[in-house]
Amino acid sequence: MIKKIISFLGNVKLGIIYLILLAILSVLGSTYIKQGETYITYYKEYGEIPAKIIWITWLNNVFHAWYYQLLIVLVAIAVIFATIERFPSIYRTAFGKVEKKMPEGVLKKPSTIKLSFNESIDETLQKIVSFIHNLGFRKVEVIKEDNAVYLFAEKGKVSRLAMLVTHIGIIIFLIGAFLGSYLGVRGQIEIPEGEKADYIRKYREGSLKPGDEIYKLPFEIKVDKFWLEFYDSKEFAGAVKSYNSEIEILEDGKPVMKKVIKVNEPAEHKGYRIFQTSYGKTGEIKEASIVAVNYDELIKYIEESQILNQKLASESDEDKKREIEKQLRDLDRRVSEFFNKAKRINYNYNNNIYKFDDAVIQVVNTTLNYKNPMLAQQDVFDPLVVTKVKYNDKEFNMPVGADVNVSIFAYEKFVKPYGFPYLLIIENMQPRYFSGLQISYFPGTNLIWLGTIIVVLGTMLAFYIVHRRIWVKIEENNGISNVYIAFYSQKFKESFEAKLKEEVEKLKITS
Repeated sequence: MIKKIISFLGNVKLGIIYLILLAILSVLGSTYIKQGETYITYYKEYGEIPAKIIWITWLNNVFHAWYYQLLIVLVAIAVIFATIERFPSIYRTAFGKVEKKMPEGVLKKPSTIKLSFNESIDETLQKIVSFIHNLGFRKVEVIKEDNAVYLFAEKGKVSRLAMLVTHIGIIIFLIGAFLGSYLGVRGQIEIPEGEKADYIRKYREGSLKPGDEIYKLPFEIKVDKFWLEFYDSKEFAGAVKSYNSEIEILEDGKPVMKKVIKVNEPAEHKGYRIFQTSYGKTGEIKEASIVAVNYDELIKYIEESQILNQKLASESDEDKKREIEKQLRDLDRRVSEFFNKAKRINYNYNNNIYKFDDAVIQVVNTTLNYKNPMLAQQDVFDPLVVTKVKYNDKEFNMPVGADVNVSIFAYEKFVKPYGFPYLLIIENMQPRYFSGLQISYFPGTNLIWLGTIIVVLGTMLAFYIVHRRIWVKIEENNGISNVYIAFYSQKFKESFEAKLKEEVEKLKITS
């Protein structure tokens, strides 16, 4: 009964059927049926009945389906029991006891080669030993008797282990594939520059779209720095060449690894692979230079500019026009000097409190485009910094924009009643980015690689090494040495026989 069970479980035909089913499912899941989509998607693309079949049979998540994992297990069982059933006899054939003296029954076989030499048995022995070496056999065993000498040589026994090695490789490969299917996880996280996270949003099964399920990582990832690289050529001027993140891996709050990751240059930690896959603007300001000018002085310059422009518009005399234009140019110079000499606050998202003269300015919030935040993703900016100011024991909000007119309006509405003398204006700024990271963990990956290497080794043993044996009997009769040669070749018997006969012809010529 045990033999029948082993024979059934190790049935090669069953194993082939399992492999065919695995191949069909793999092709369906990787080529024909989009994985991880919603039922509505399948309904729209395939129709009602096919959508129901896909949904009910888990074909929308084939690589993690129970029957896919079961087929992997069944293939492994088939390989294991096929090995148990067949390998012992193969081992005994190759490594068991071998009759090294040519049996008498072999002498009469048609395949046995017969030769005669007009030489002594010792001289003939030397020739035959050399002949066997020329066939690729290194070691020749000699058994001498009263009127005969027997020779035996063998090579390539290790090739008989090819089946065992290949099957071990397949089993290791399948274990790795099962672990990857059962325990593997892949997901995505978007981390703003300077922040950290210890989780990912898992992809919907079989899809590259993150779902709602959260997977906690055994460490934290901090994005210390993110930057873009652009093409230098005129043809692609302004186009993004590469995007990069400098990340830290933290365990218990302490950094254990620091690495710059780029597209196709991931980081790896404890079996987790961290890929740079996307980026985008957070909608916040990363850095900004904020100029602080005296409000009253600025208003004087504005009023002076308005008066001069009104005069210029109403003046008809060309000489007087040139004089007014000269005054306007002089005003522009004085305004430029006014702004150049003004104090500045160098804002950075890592710091939100700044001391400025007798005031303390706290940045509460920033936005790249307060009118339409979505336009910021298209590099259309209308930035605004919302601050809270403490001045003369009073506290008030102060919006800071890049448009002077908007800033003046906000100052007069929110700040002027508190006597704060400075008007703040965003002079220039840089957007803050987030880094989109894909993180995958497949505990069976190393086993898959190891299994593949072992399978390749087993294949090489099977195809590049051949198990062969040769028996020779030399007997002397009335001064003539009669030689009988028999051989065994596991495969490629015809080519080995041709080589043997070729060497025999050389023996005849030299004898």
